[in-house]
Amino acid sequence: MKKIVRLTALVAVLGFSNPMMANEEQIVFSLPTLSTPFEVHMQKSAVKTAKEQNVQIQVLDGQGSSPKQVADIENAITRGAQGFIVSPNDVNAVADAVAEIQNAGLPVVTLDRTINAQKTVPHFGANNYKGGYAIAEYVKQQFPEGADLILITGQPGSSSNIERTKGIRDSLKEGGSKYRLVADQNGNWMRAEGMRIVESLLPSLPKKPDVILSANDDMALGAIEALKAQGLKPGEILVTGFDASPEALSRIQDGWLAVTADQRAGYAVKTAMGQLVDNIRNKKEITGADYPPAVISKANLDQAERIGELK
Repeated sequence: MKKIVRLTALVAVLGFSNPMMANEEQIVFSLPTLSTPFEVHMQKSAVKTAKEQNVQIQVLDGQGSSPKQVADIENAITRGAQGFIVSPNDVNAVADAVAEIQNAGLPVVTLDRTINAQKTVPHFGANNYKGGYAIAEYVKQQFPEGADLILITGQPGSSSNIERTKGIRDSLKEGGSKYRLVADQNGNWMRAEGMRIVESLLPSLPKKPDVILSANDDMALGAIEALKAQGLKPGEILVTGFDASPEALSRIQDGWLAVTADQRAGYAVKTAMGQLVDNIRNKKEITGADYPPAVISKANLDQAERIGELK
C-alpha cells in the first residue's frame, strides 16, 4: 500500500495524470445571438457534444452586437479559455478579436458563418452559396417559363446572408430576365419581419407574385402567416426557406412551404468540437468541413437531420 501511495505522489510531482483527469478542457462557443431558433439549436447541439467529449463549454450570446461579441471573446481569452468556436455576427467586425485568439496561440474555428481574417481560420458548416443557388434552381424547375419573385434577405453583414443571397441571385440571373425580383427587402432573420414585409407588399403589387424566396425558415414562416391572414391557400404562392427547422419541416408536410435547405447544423457542431478538442489534446491539425446543404422537399422529407423532432 505504501508503495502505491509513494508511486501516486511521484506521478503527481512529475506532472503525469490519469487520462480522465486531463479532460474537461475549457471551450468557448461565441454565437452572434440566441434570439433565433437556428442559433438555439446550435447551442443545444454544442452543450450535448461537450458532455460527450468531456469538456467544459461556455456559450456566449452576442445579442446581435459585434462590439459585445468582441468584448466577450477578449474576456474569455484573459480568463484562460483553451479553444474557441466562433459564429461571427459580422464578417469584418469580429475579425480582430479572432486575430487576438490566434496571436495568443489558441485554436479557433468558425461555425456556420465565415469571417474575413488575415490568417486562415478553419471553418465548419454547410456552404451557404451552394445552398442559396440550389434553392433558386429548384424554383426555376417549378417555373421554367419564368416567375415574379419576392426576396426576403437576412442580417446585413453576416456571411450566411451574403453568401446565401448571392447564390440565389446568381442562379436567377443565369435564368434570364424572365425571373423578375419584384421586391427585395431585408427581414434580419426575424419571423415578425417576414410577416410584416409580406403583409405590406402583397396589396401594393400589381399582381400576385409566384414565389417568396426567404433566406431563412423563420422569415418564411412569418411570410406564411401573412399569406394565411390574407386568405391564400397552401401552395398558391410558392414559399422557400433555409435551415430545415422542425417547424419548417411541418410546413412542408402541410404544403405551405415548398422547400428548405438542411445545413445539418448538429453535424457541423459535433465535427467542429471534435477537431478542436483533438487539436488541444493531441495537436492534431484542424481541417474544417465544407459541404453542400441538402435541399429538402416533401419528396425527401425523411432525410432531414431534425425529422425526428417533428411532433
